[in-house]
Amino acid sequence: MSTPRSHMVVLSALLGAVGCSSGKGGASGQGGASSNGGSGGAFGSGGVVGSGGAIGSGGVSRSGGVSSTGGLTSTGGVTGSGGVTGSGGATGSGGTIGSGGRGSGGANGTGGATSTGGSTGTGGTTSAAGATGRGGANGTDGANGTGGAVGSGGATGIDAGPGNGCPAGDAGVVTSATINNTGPWNDTTGKHIQAHGGGFLKVCDTWYWFGEDKTLNTNGTGNFHAISCYASKDLVTWEHRNSVVTTSTDPILNNVNLIIERPKVIYNASTKMYVMWAHWDMEACSGANGGYCDSEAVVFTSPTVDGNYKYEKHFQPGGNASRDCTLWQEPDGTAYFVSTGAQGQTSAGTFSQTQVYQLASDYLTVQNTTKIWANDTREAYAFWKVSGKYYGISSGQTGWAPNQAAYLTSTGSITGPWNTSFTGVGVNNSTWSSQPTYVIPIVGSQTTTYIYAGDLWNSNNLSLSTYLWLPFTFDGTKWSLVYSAQWSINLATGVVTTN
Repeated sequence: MSTPRSHMVVLSALLGAVGCSSGKGGASGQGGASSNGGSGGAFGSGGVVGSGGAIGSGGVSRSGGVSSTGGLTSTGGVTGSGGVTGSGGATGSGGTIGSGGRGSGGANGTGGATSTGGSTGTGGTTSAAGATGRGGANGTDGANGTGGAVGSGGATGIDAGPGNGCPAGDAGVVTSATINNTGPWNDTTGKHIQAHGGGFLKVCDTWYWFGEDKTLNTNGTGNFHAISCYASKDLVTWEHRNSVVTTSTDPILNNVNLIIERPKVIYNASTKMYVMWAHWDMEACSGANGGYCDSEAVVFTSPTVDGNYKYEKHFQPGGNASRDCTLWQEPDGTAYFVSTGAQGQTSAGTFSQTQVYQLASDYLTVQNTTKIWANDTREAYAFWKVSGKYYGISSGQTGWAPNQAAYLTSTGSITGPWNTSFTGVGVNNSTWSSQPTYVIPIVGSQTTTYIYAGDLWNSNNLSLSTYLWLPFTFDGTKWSLVYSAQWSINLATGVVTTN
């Protein structure tokens, strides 16, 4: 995260939605809760989950777990009662789609002037983002969503099924996933998964895992080489789809001192673009002695989820320093960037505040700024929402050394009001040496399970850093984690079995 890991400086900060800056700091030594010692960023790239901390720095699930009614589901695209098209007016392939429901498909017009086929709607607006959280509910006449929006930051996914841009036959897949926290985390080619400080996004029936590729980081420095994208239908078998951002993406990225951490991705239904935010920084800059020098955010975009992303800009949101970060997206499409930093502060100092920035409609710039926590040195945030309450988990800032992840609660919105009392998870002052990076919601027919995804940082060789995923449990008052070397979840029902 946000503290320079090369010097193991112990600093502090807090909060997390889709988690940005991470690479350098992990919650624990090998899974450091915080960054390598910098003044600290909200979301470290390290952490148990994506890049760090208890839950993905990318926040927990966006809508939080509250199921979408199916997104804004059109009962049938634009339907002409006599329409322009003889074949049935404009036929919508799905109407506006939220994270859950699918449009029932455009109703054919009853007649009207017959053209050669009339104009055919592409399906209304398909929200690749839609509503997030518990997974989209059934659309009007649409197929059931297999998961809707997910993610720590409320990054939502296009629900499964045809009529919304998804291929036919991909809905209703019943499968059981077994998470092995002790075995190798390899992709389908047998290579170690390089997706640290990551975030998750579900599109149709496929999960996408974005994270830092640290293949070349064979020591304790986390300079940028690439951002990876992996795809899976069962959260276990991961295929490497693309290095979506590399040093060749734009000349500005070809810098040996560059740091890009905690990438998180959400979909903008209006612009039909996938938008990625992350922590941007420089190491070993003049007078910084190897520490973070810029404390900024960076934005990339792509028309396809696993395509080559375009560099847009890097800047300090609202004029404030920004370190560990994540994204959060509401069911109505309103999106937020959450970051550890300090108002009016640039690159130096201890970042002990967490800011929530509402994004502009295109998700490329920030609008309103809300300081939700102050004077708490936390980082590596991840969020989720259940029954109207928001939860944000983060790690402390202790360099590579482990610490215990903890969460706060908001009964209002992502901007608060948040309580000021942290509730710890894990045991023995460490969340099993992991740092949060994301909270993955699995919406099943019987229950919704929230998976804590964290990073286990190897400070001596970051390329060997691995991951820890555990299911959250809730007793009606408190969320907790119990370590399990291996556990299973039925992705259709949401039911967890401890092996």
